[in-house]
Amino acid sequence: MKNIFVAALLGFKQDGPGRLRRISRGERGASLIAVMALTTAVLLIGTALFIFGTAEHDLVTYQAEEAKAFYLAEAGIQRTKAYLTAKMNHTPPQYPANGSFTGEGLGDGEYATTFVSTGGSSPALTEYDVVSVGEVNGVKSEIHVTIGKETFAKYLWFTNQSNAFRCFTTNDRLDGQVHSNSWIRINGDPWFGDTVTTTKDGILMFPWSEPTFEKGYEIGVDRIPVPNRNKLRTELRSGAQSGGLLLGNLSGTKARYEIILARNGADGFLSYRSYTKHGHHYVYSGWSDVNLATLNGLVWAEETVWLEGTLDGRLTIGSEGDICIRDDVIYLDSTPGSGPNANCDDMLGLVARGNIIVSRTAANNNDCEIHAAMIALQSSFEVEDPLLGSPRGDLIVYGSITQRSWGRVCMFEVAGWIIHGYSREYHYDPRMKSEAPPFYPQTGSYLITSWIEVPPPA
Repeated sequence: MKNIFVAALLGFKQDGPGRLRRISRGERGASLIAVMALTTAVLLIGTALFIFGTAEHDLVTYQAEEAKAFYLAEAGIQRTKAYLTAKMNHTPPQYPANGSFTGEGLGDGEYATTFVSTGGSSPALTEYDVVSVGEVNGVKSEIHVTIGKETFAKYLWFTNQSNAFRCFTTNDRLDGQVHSNSWIRINGDPWFGDTVTTTKDGILMFPWSEPTFEKGYEIGVDRIPVPNRNKLRTELRSGAQSGGLLLGNLSGTKARYEIILARNGADGFLSYRSYTKHGHHYVYSGWSDVNLATLNGLVWAEETVWLEGTLDGRLTIGSEGDICIRDDVIYLDSTPGSGPNANCDDMLGLVARGNIIVSRTAANNNDCEIHAAMIALQSSFEVEDPLLGSPRGDLIVYGSITQRSWGRVCMFEVAGWIIHGYSREYHYDPRMKSEAPPFYPQTGSYLITSWIEVPPPA
């Protein structure tokens, strides 16, 4: 091909194998046009390839800078979250109304972040709207988030202390986050649908155990302190005095308050009575009915509370002593056995400075269902007389369980069959990833409750 091209330029044409002849003037003009067309085509193709290569390089560079800008914006969000967390854990706690970080250089670019309090009924309950913009060589990425208080309701199951005789076993299925500040023990084939974390350097398992970790597990994580019992009592008692319901001290070691939600079908109401010692005898008071809409969402009792009923609204019940579940405690907008319905707006928190106990009552002898985020600060979420009597069916929880020590709810044979107590059926209420009952105890950190990336201009 190269020889033919050169011959054409010199005015010759191949005339058979190895023979050249001079071309005529007409043929010479046609050949020159063909050569020029071919040259032009080659030049155009080369130019196009150069342009495409340059454009591809620019596009790759832009995408790389856009990715860097995005991570810078994320860095601004994390900086703001850490700053607000430090302020919240200050003594006394601080809740800035607004603030900003501008011109913060990092890597090849910088970020600028602003945050504004959304207000709320009290500074301690406020959320923050945060806008963070990362920039690299003029390329920007913008993220909007909402930051709110992280509470213990984010965990389906949380324990501060281990117990050598407590294990997850084959019948256990936990679909929310699990955390232990101590050892996690497994005897059998439990199923974990969300992350499992422990501060220890491993998980203790019997040799025949085959657990399923759908989202994996982490060991050696940081310890999460449980709330201080005295500080929390002070905060909840104060909240109950300021717009809530405070149930005061009673006389007698067996004194208690009995609370029924929606007593006699009165949805949206709470009814209570006291059982207190007068002289040598304990007597009941009459029932008092309270419209939940008139409260700030908090009830604090200076005595043990017996509880049952159906909640219509949002409420946290706290007790200086124990909270004893005497019958099912469920949401009005729920399906028994299946938990809260899709658009349920009911939410309950139970906070015991003592224990939360599923009582051994006739009503609880055949299953017990609880819809609530629960925290037991003295010891445990547990069952009364777990080593006595026939199996009581399923202990169904939709919500969250936080306890200082791992409480007993049943007795198992090695094969996993229940001898006494309940079979555990614990389900997470996914609303509690971004919400919590009123005044529910916090972990000391902030949680991102909403996240939006603003698309860059075309």
